Amino acid sequence: MLRDLIYQLTGNYYPEERMKIFEYKIERVLKNLGLENSSPEKVVAYFSKEGRDTLIDLMTVPETRFFREGEQIEVLVGEVLKHVPSPSIASMGCSTGQEPYTVAMILKRWKRSGTVIGFDVSRGVLEKASSAVYPLEELRDIPEDYREFVKVKEKFIEIREDVRYMVKFKRANLIDPKDFEGMEGFFHAVLCRNVLIYFDAKSKEVALRNIHKLLRREGTLVLSSTEILGKEFHDLFEPFKVGRFFFYRRKDT
Repeated sequence: MLRDLIYQLTGNYYPEERMKIFEYKIERVLKNLGLENSSPEKVVAYFSKEGRDTLIDLMTVPETRFFREGEQIEVLVGEVLKHVPSPSIASMGCSTGQEPYTVAMILKRWKRSGTVIGFDVSRGVLEKASSAVYPLEELRDIPEDYREFVKVKEKFIEIREDVRYMVKFKRANLIDPKDFEGMEGFFHAVLCRNVLIYFDAKSKEVALRNIHKLLRREGTLVLSSTEILGKEFHDLFEPFKVGRFFFYRRKDT
């Protein structure tokens, strides 16, 4: 019942081989909440209402870092979008914000303006992202050429104001089209890296169709360099290569 609920809320699907991990996480949080002896129905009712954000934060995977596959983003900004004066770029599953801020830093270094919007289903990670403050050890992930865009404090780093100004955050479920109403055809590029790997075939198709609607005509979908978009989605996106990276161009349907 909880697996079905998290699937509805996030699109993440736990197959049988990951159910032990799922159970361990649930048991731990139920104990912390004093619900370990409650009936399944009461537990599901709690997570369906007041505990919804707790369940989402527990089950999403906040794995990110600054300049993760940074060269791919540099190619996107410097080559794929080079003729777009002020690109609008989305970061799906942005977690605590390192990817959107990385995109903004790269735009700034290329002396480009632009808008970057980070989307995530978890309120908790978006609050951290909006603060633009990170542990000092994360400075190591930022190349020397880009460190001018952060302020180094005693125990933390803070994103510079002009970079923060380019970035906004919005809570959204990638498989819920209502969360993206009014943004159809807004983005020149959508980064959706290491997100769809947690979706099953059905939720992946829904997510890709939502992304298709968000992109401008011939806009660009960016997946991780280790991900491949199957041929069953080539009616939505056409693969193309720039340097050593594959990207996917929106097709009219």
